[in-house]
Amino acid sequence: MRKWKILLIVAVIVLSFYSLWPSYRFYSMSSEERTRLTVEQRDKLQQNIVKLGLDLQGGMHLVLEVDDEALSDDEKKDALDRAIKIIRNRVDQFGVSEPVIQKQGSKRIIVELPGLQDADRAKGLIGQTALLELRLVRESQEVARVLKDLDMALKGVRVEGTVVDSTAAGAASAGGTNAPAESAGSAATLAQASQTETPQVAAGDSILPTIPGTEAEPEIPIEAISEDRPFTSYLYSFSLGGVVVDEKNMEKVGILLRTSQAQKAIPPSAEFLWETETKPLEGGGKGRILYLVDKKAVITGKSLTNASTRPDPDNPANLNVLFSLDREGAVKFSRVTGENIGRQLAIVLDSKIRSAPTIQTKIPTGEGRITGRFTDEEAGDLAIVLRAGALPASVSIEEERTVGPSLGRDSIDSSTKAGIYGFLAVVLFMVLYYRASGMLANAALVLNLIIVLAALARLHAALTLPGIAGFILTIGMAVDANVLIFERIKEELAKAKTVRSAIDSGYDRAFSAILDSNVTTLITTFFLWQFGTGPIKGFATTLGIGLIANVFTAILCTRVVYDLVTARRVLKKLSI
Repeated sequence: MRKWKILLIVAVIVLSFYSLWPSYRFYSMSSEERTRLTVEQRDKLQQNIVKLGLDLQGGMHLVLEVDDEALSDDEKKDALDRAIKIIRNRVDQFGVSEPVIQKQGSKRIIVELPGLQDADRAKGLIGQTALLELRLVRESQEVARVLKDLDMALKGVRVEGTVVDSTAAGAASAGGTNAPAESAGSAATLAQASQTETPQVAAGDSILPTIPGTEAEPEIPIEAISEDRPFTSYLYSFSLGGVVVDEKNMEKVGILLRTSQAQKAIPPSAEFLWETETKPLEGGGKGRILYLVDKKAVITGKSLTNASTRPDPDNPANLNVLFSLDREGAVKFSRVTGENIGRQLAIVLDSKIRSAPTIQTKIPTGEGRITGRFTDEEAGDLAIVLRAGALPASVSIEEERTVGPSLGRDSIDSSTKAGIYGFLAVVLFMVLYYRASGMLANAALVLNLIIVLAALARLHAALTLPGIAGFILTIGMAVDANVLIFERIKEELAKAKTVRSAIDSGYDRAFSAILDSNVTTLITTFFLWQFGTGPIKGFATTLGIGLIANVFTAILCTRVVYDLVTARRVLKKLSI
């Protein structure tokens, strides 16, 4: 019987120190050592440490507002609840512990992220709608035809700065032939583009399940379609499935595409979307590809089951985001890729094209990858939002601020010193009053604290100010349990019982009182944790773990030590 108790105690001690090792390693590192860690190493390490809450280390405070105007009445009913659930899933995967995510009114959400100081990353992670779509890119011949139609439809339409000349537009609709006014510094015309070297813009990567893609095909320069080119004169060159636009002309191109004349020239089942990545042009400057894609997605993020990051097989220095589809999505993916070999498939995220790889072969596995020049953080965050799912509506950030520790560094240091002095006072009292038995009680108390901290680390919980209050209350109850046991043993010794008999009787008599007090407090703690939020949960978590550890150390650990000592020799006197 004693053997399994010893094994259990040893196992708990070993597991506790193992759980606390990441915390020791992290907090003992200098800031320079932490910066040398990769994002993956740092995130993995931070996931297993004892974290500090918003009130101790500061963090981000955000107020979000859900825009549900475009939703139906039925969708509006639970839009806020669904948004909170998805945001919580994203934050949990992001590694922020003890976040506060709660409603404020009918449209707002309060988000507090302890320890997170990167405002841009937090906003990008939480506010991104993350609607993933796979859409087919229209054939090059159709793109050329649509460009010609746009030139015809937009004759007489001028772009002055960022305003479309509506008078000219009216003349155009009436059959006018006014030539467009081009601004100074506009991109090369189509005729000029055809005479320049091919720009350094990739026409398309390849979608493959696990093997590297083939090299991209070169771009095809656009030839002059007509003398009057109110739309195509703003373009740089022709790229498979789309056109390359100089950054300087992107705004003007966007304005022209939003006109009623342009909308009539574009097929109803198609639309132009920008690629997110900007690439250098050989003629100087940078540009983006504008693709003509199907409006209807062949596959959406609803079919996505998982997303992860992996180095690009063609360039290990870059990260790709790999995604997997469910059974139904995999069947569609297999059919679409099999029927459209040689065509481009745009990977669209929130109406922006991440990449438009060329389908090289049928893909029956339901797996694909999103390529791009992602940093470690960007790739990781994109995988998180894809796994967590798309928000039911767009979310805007109404308020944001970086929150410092609510007590201030000096106050936190003072509180820490007060806690240490109080702990030492308790330890000294136990040694002076109960002598050797008091030292045993102090050892059990230290083990209690180690177990509590290890449990916080294993549960990915954060230590907050209310949590520290629960921590201190645990110390008091642990000392109280040992005092009860020692006083019962002293009573038994006063009856002239042997040391072994007095110890057995003392533990037996104190056990019911200790168990009752801990169980009743534990019940209260359960309800605090179940119905409380934020700080209340932090207090309940720490106190609940401490109560369980208290019973383990005060009843089991100290008893085993007494049993080992009395089993080896007969004690005539106990230092108590």
